[in-house]
Amino acid sequence: MLDLIMIPLLIQLSPAPDEFFEQTYSEETSAAIAEREEGDADGLTRTLERLGEAGDASAYEALGELHFNGLLGIEADPVRGCDYFAKVGVARADALHNLATCYYSGTGREQDLTKARELYVKAAERGWRMSFCAYGNMLVRGEGGPVDAKEGIRLCRMTAASGDADAQTDYGTYLLTGEGIDRDPVAARFILEQAGAQGQRNAAFLLGQIHTRGDGTPVDHRLAGEWFEKAYEWGRPDAAFDTARSYVRRGYSEREGEGIFVDPDLLRTARSWLLKALKAEQPGSERYERVEKLIPSIERLIVSAEPTGTD
Repeated sequence: MLDLIMIPLLIQLSPAPDEFFEQTYSEETSAAIAEREEGDADGLTRTLERLGEAGDASAYEALGELHFNGLLGIEADPVRGCDYFAKVGVARADALHNLATCYYSGTGREQDLTKARELYVKAAERGWRMSFCAYGNMLVRGEGGPVDAKEGIRLCRMTAASGDADAQTDYGTYLLTGEGIDRDPVAARFILEQAGAQGQRNAAFLLGQIHTRGDGTPVDHRLAGEWFEKAYEWGRPDAAFDTARSYVRRGYSEREGEGIFVDPDLLRTARSWLLKALKAEQPGSERYERVEKLIPSIERLIVSAEPTGTD
């Protein structure tokens, strides 16, 4: 119990490092990866293991990433990947962070939030930028130990200020939802735009929602659609449906004193995004059924807006 009480103090007593840990690999590890034979994943693994056994911590870190994520022809094996991260020990801050994530997510290790929290602290103390806000998030939610929302928010704000896109997204989310901090959608949008400028997909998705709702800014379906489209391109397939709806809102509306406005070109674009959404959504889910029902409705609107021929 004493350990759980002390853990939040570790970061409070240790200021952010003057320089964060930079992820680098030895020349030997880099050469082994660059000069690998195509299709010889086992050979690459053996070469890197020899380097690791000889004391090259970067080789074990590389092996952990390759096996955890299934890269360069190596079959994904999170358990083995986490084992490699553990072999690095405290020699590398990135390996400590990755091992913490193994325990946090329960991928490659049995979930252990207390252990994850402890490892994120160790990684942060050794300068791994992402670990500060990862630990901060656990403080905000009380995961693996006591709640300390104020300190958790501070850590994410500090890391966001250093330019980390993931921390900017987390801090922007807190500002947007008001969790652990006073809600400020204007400040949230400012921070999330910084993350979006770096290609952070979740920040892009949140910006799409902000402009759709007009949360702290005027409603702008064009801008919302642009952000949803970026989120999709950057790895959020669920953003296809939201992109489609942004085009629908622009392509069909009832305007006071002007009747119904229909733009068939925008609706055709909406239809193409709905077809993407159909592939992205889980068949049988509520969103999948909504997409299925919306497609024929859009097609009828397109037909109704097409000019009729004259004899």
